Order: sequence, then structure tokens, then C-alpha cells
Amino acid sequence: MRAFIDNGRGFAFGEAIYPAGGVYGPLSDRYVTLLIIHEGKVRVVCDDEETVLGGRSCGFFRNERSLSIEYSYGRPTRVSWCEGYAGDLSEALALRLRSLPSRIPLPQRIESIQRLGVELGAGSSSNLNQLRNALGESIFLAYFHEAQMSEQERLTPRSVLRARFYVDENYEKEITVDRLAALVGVTPQHLVSSFRKHFGITPVRYLWQVRAARGHFLLLQTALPISDIAYQCGYKNPFHFSRQISEQFGMSPRQVRENKGYRVASDVAEGAGDTAYGMALSDTTVLQPKESPRMTGEDPVDTIGS
Repeated sequence: MRAFIDNGRGFAFGEAIYPAGGVYGPLSDRYVTLLIIHEGKVRVVCDDEETVLGGRSCGFFRNERSLSIEYSYGRPTRVSWCEGYAGDLSEALALRLRSLPSRIPLPQRIESIQRLGVELGAGSSSNLNQLRNALGESIFLAYFHEAQMSEQERLTPRSVLRARFYVDENYEKEITVDRLAALVGVTPQHLVSSFRKHFGITPVRYLWQVRAARGHFLLLQTALPISDIAYQCGYKNPFHFSRQISEQFGMSPRQVRENKGYRVASDVAEGAGDTAYGMALSDTTVLQPKESPRMTGEDPVDTIGS
């Protein structure tokens, strides 16, 4: 993260509604921007490269010379963003960033982090700035993760994606490799090898992971009897369910409920020592991030369409 963000100047979160379109920019300073389009349509020009974003999508932009954003005329647009000042890039990192897609569908994870960032407001204090910057780093890392996953899905055969989707939606049913392969139109051998190649796991092991994850969720979020949860998640008996929960989460179903999913830290569980060397830094000097470049600085054009 430190390689392409100027961490010394911090992050800024914001949101706006353009009732009938408008234009923002052009900006001439160097920014790193995560732009989220909740509703509407946007045309972004970053260093003469054009990207169009529709509703429920987000895009990553790092400009060296200029950045301008045009919100479609005559239609409402709801947009939010997280931005920072760009740092210097190595050639290898620049190549890696250019290989990522400039836009992806808006994931729930990114939307949730953005909402937290906006809710912090524009106040400034040591703790608030640290929290805002931590969220800023998190949202960009989340984008890189989601973009990589999106690229992986683009390269994954449609039959394998369909098989995974079927398991996600029908985990409680009786599913065999033969039936799954027939549903997506490939041989069982081909499905197993392709699934392992692209997801690193066989279809059967993936099915059990999905079932266990769903069971863990129901243990924490409902008061259903453990046996009912086991049957709802596709297990033939509660004993198999209990064994899998213990293997994947380190606790029995009853312990998951009693501890609300909390696992004891390793230093407590194993009695490990934790020794710090040196003196703590004094907190007499606090570096405040600069205000959002959308609020001060270059005074770009920001016109709401009529």
C-alpha cells in the first residue's frame, strides 16, 4: 500500500448526489481514487484514457496528469469516493496495477467499508485520522482483491463457475460429482480437474466447506437446535456436522454458540510469552492528513447540470 499511496497525507472519504448530472474536474495533481457509482452513469477520463461506469459498479484510477469525471446529463447520479495523494511507483508495481481491471461490479465488502468511511465525517483527531487511514487502506486492498477475483472468474471456464454457483445455491441437497457434472455438461473427471485447477479444491470438499460455513452462521445467528441446523445444511446426522465444525473452526457447535464464535488468542491458549523491547514513542506530535482535495486545494470545476 505504501508503494503507491502517499501515506503522509492520509485518505479522504466523500459522497454526493447529482440530481441531473454534472462535471467534476479536471484535477491536475496526482491522485489515487476509488470511485463508487451507486446509481446513474459516469464517464471518467484519467490521463486521456476513458472509462464508463454504470450503477452498482466501482473503479480504480491513478492519474499522473489529469482526472475528470462527467456525470450523465439529465439523470440522477449518486456517487461516493475514497481518495489519497499518489506516491511514486516502481516499474514492476506500475505494470501490476495496469494489469488490473479499471472497473468491477460493486462488492458488498467495498460498499460496507465506504459507508464506514463516510460516516466518520470530516473531523480531525489522532484516533479519527488513524481510523480513517486504516479504512482507506482497507478499501483499496479490498478492490485489488475483488478485481483479482473478477479476473480469475473471467479466465475460469463457464462450466466450472456454473458448478460452483449450483453448489452455493443448493448445498442442502444431495449433490454428487456425477450429477453436478451432468448439470453443467462435462464429464466428472473434467469437472474435478478443472475445479481443482481454478479453485484449488475438489467440488466435494468445496461442498462441505459451504455447508460448514452456513452451519457456523446459523449457530451464531439463530436459536435453532443443533440437529435442525445440521439437517438444514445437508448433513445426514448431527455427529458429522459437529465433527466438521470442530475441524474447520476449532470448536464444537456448542462451544461456537457459547463463545459467540470467539477463539482464544494463541498467547492465551498456548501460554506464549509476549515481550516488547525498547521504549514507546511519545504521542506529543500528531501528523494530520490534509483535507480532502475535493474540499480544498486546486478548486476544480464542480458544476451540477440543470
